[in-house]
Amino acid sequence: MPRMPKKTQLPTPPTTPASATTPGREPGGSEQRDDVASSAVHLANSNNHATTTATPLKQTLKQRNPSSKHSSNGHGLANGHRTRTDSKMGEFEDTTDNSGSDSSSDRTELLDELARWRNAVQPYCPSYSVAFKTIFLVRALAATYSNISDCDEVFNFWEPMHYLQYGSGLETWEYSPLYAIRSWAYILIHAFAAEITRLAMSANRLQVFFIIRIILGAVSAHCEATLYRAVVDEVDPRIGRYLLLTLITSAGTWIASNAFLPSTFAMYTTMLFFSQMLQPPHQHSGKRTFWAIFWVGLGGLLGWPFSAAVGLPFALEELLIHSRNQSKKKTVRFRDWRRIRFLRLVTSAIAVLACVLIPIVVIDRYYYKKLVVVPLNIVLYNVFGGDVGPDIFGTEPWWFYILNGILNFNILFIAALISLPVLLVTYIVIPDALPNSPSDSGQIKDPLLLFSLKLSPFYLWFAIFTAQPHKEERFLFVVYPLICFNAVMTLFMVQKLVQRGLDRFVTRSKTAAIHKYSAGLVWVVLIAAAALSISRILALHEHYSAPIDVYRKAFDLVKVPGPIVIEGTADPTIVAASAATNGATSEDGGVTAEASKKPEIVRVCVGKEWYRFPSHYFLPEGAKLGLIKSHFDGLLPGEFLESDNASGELPPLEAQPSANTGKTHQPFRIDWRWSAERRLGTSNIPLLMNNENKEVHEHYTPLEQCQYLVDLDYSGRYTDKDDSSTADLIEPRYLQDKEKWERLYCTKFLDTTVGAGRHPLIRAFWIPDKVTVALTRGQTKVWGDYCLARRKATLSHPPSPV
Repeated sequence: MPRMPKKTQLPTPPTTPASATTPGREPGGSEQRDDVASSAVHLANSNNHATTTATPLKQTLKQRNPSSKHSSNGHGLANGHRTRTDSKMGEFEDTTDNSGSDSSSDRTELLDELARWRNAVQPYCPSYSVAFKTIFLVRALAATYSNISDCDEVFNFWEPMHYLQYGSGLETWEYSPLYAIRSWAYILIHAFAAEITRLAMSANRLQVFFIIRIILGAVSAHCEATLYRAVVDEVDPRIGRYLLLTLITSAGTWIASNAFLPSTFAMYTTMLFFSQMLQPPHQHSGKRTFWAIFWVGLGGLLGWPFSAAVGLPFALEELLIHSRNQSKKKTVRFRDWRRIRFLRLVTSAIAVLACVLIPIVVIDRYYYKKLVVVPLNIVLYNVFGGDVGPDIFGTEPWWFYILNGILNFNILFIAALISLPVLLVTYIVIPDALPNSPSDSGQIKDPLLLFSLKLSPFYLWFAIFTAQPHKEERFLFVVYPLICFNAVMTLFMVQKLVQRGLDRFVTRSKTAAIHKYSAGLVWVVLIAAAALSISRILALHEHYSAPIDVYRKAFDLVKVPGPIVIEGTADPTIVAASAATNGATSEDGGVTAEASKKPEIVRVCVGKEWYRFPSHYFLPEGAKLGLIKSHFDGLLPGEFLESDNASGELPPLEAQPSANTGKTHQPFRIDWRWSAERRLGTSNIPLLMNNENKEVHEHYTPLEQCQYLVDLDYSGRYTDKDDSSTADLIEPRYLQDKEKWERLYCTKFLDTTVGAGRHPLIRAFWIPDKVTVALTRGQTKVWGDYCLARRKATLSHPPSPV
């Protein structure tokens, strides 16, 4: 005779008043939802759902909700995202495989009801779509208004891409085939996007520049929104909301998101990798492992090899944390799981290495005309470079990255630095308050180890590059999103500690109010950090955006004599039409010899401001940058060597004998504008180039050959008593020589040596002028003139309109 089941009461929705919440739990938060989900698991583990209760259950559920089908939760959760409610439902269903079909249907409806109860109190979290659109709006603004913070971005990436697209550009020693520590594969993927933009939108080179920055911002927005949703689904919805706000408002992500740098590309892949790492380990599936290794490998091989260091904590997690995730498959024996994980890591790494590295080597072999492994060359140079390593370009003190982090993330950077100590204190005092703890998922036995591994990528990266003497701001771009994650984790845990501490000193009736105000304090901190970051962004734009503005004007103001040249094409019909427009056609309708010539090269020269040049995308067709002597005595870039094929046309190939007697055929050759045969500068060894940062005088342009000049004049540093005897002979005040130079366009640039600009806070953050005067005891900001000037001697022969 079958045993009669014990009577079971259907769990009711949580209706406990806020004043009666458990100490340490926030009313209306995820703890309350987890209690509901835990009751479902308790019902599953107990043998209390027999078929005798099926009919009452079904009737009760239908009365509460006539449509018990799966539906959207109505709280912004994107379709397809796994939540902890789903895992609880999976655990419940796995324990009831032997039940009848009617009973299983009733249990499914019951779990749907429990999930709806949980969603009813879940805090609002924007969906992936809403998050992406919001972040992309900010990134599009950054693409338009943010400065280029590092000259390496221009000379090592924008200029080579301009050379591939338009056949002109400046080359650094890193692209010399002798050293080959920059990959043409990385340039090529961006050049494809640039060329598609040019063809599809008929965009000129200046428009291509900004559109590429917007595309980079869109990629960043996708990665950031993916990371945000992973935190919402795998960690805690409130932490996800905190993270979304910090990603949108921080000055660090504003600077890094649109940069054309390998460290920014590695930042993209790090976000996608970390989204995989946040998922719990799986015993029976290698999908998480493969994609985590793939993103780390892609960022390390195609972007920056050192970014692979952020994947080390993931490998440790795979080998140290055993997941007993529920599955219908047979559970792997404990002594075998680590061996299986290790083999999974190795096979994934080999597959990614083959899929990513082989195409990179093939592309670099095509352009360099020699076999090179660029990621290996980068590591050898930076680690084993010796006397010619990166230290020759300057060293910084150990606290450089701390100061940089505080400037770009302010309070959040300090919170990120103390995330591990706060985690340890939280685990000792209130371990049940950790998000995604074992009390929630029942899968991970050691939450301290789990969260230590999640927080460690930032610490590992910070320690590695702090130990290096040569430091640059862009080196920290890789972990900028992880700084935000560590910071919001700290704020979340501090909130829990404050709640638990205050619960001991107040009455039970005031607990809900304390929890409410403590949560509000987190938002106060986040809003304060956002305000400081916005102030930093405004300061960067107001104080230092003059180079972008001046060169943007130069695209229209610099005039090139000669026929009109449609960029990116040598179509004779276009040249003929352009020549006819300018009256340069012969009587029979052909193009005259004068019109068929290439446009005359116009030199736009810079001296001390060479490192703020934003690339040849800001100069019209036929204009090139000229470098004049300044106090900088290091190695400046030179032009790509095109001596063997100055015209850019493909050299003829000798006809080869055909298989058929008496016939010849033309050898196969890739005939496109970016081919290595047309861009010989990719394989030609530049003259007098070195990797020791030694000055090469041949890279300078004589001032007499400069038709235009971009210079910065700090008039506030001089008085009327100054005369020529005190003038700087190497960097003279060109703009003051009004007999030779005519100012075409000028804008202001902050002088950081006189006036209020000497104070670090004044020049680092935007502060209203009245407050600035009060803080500096009457001093105001002094501005220099950042100008584009034209040589007056050229006015007697006005150039042809372009």
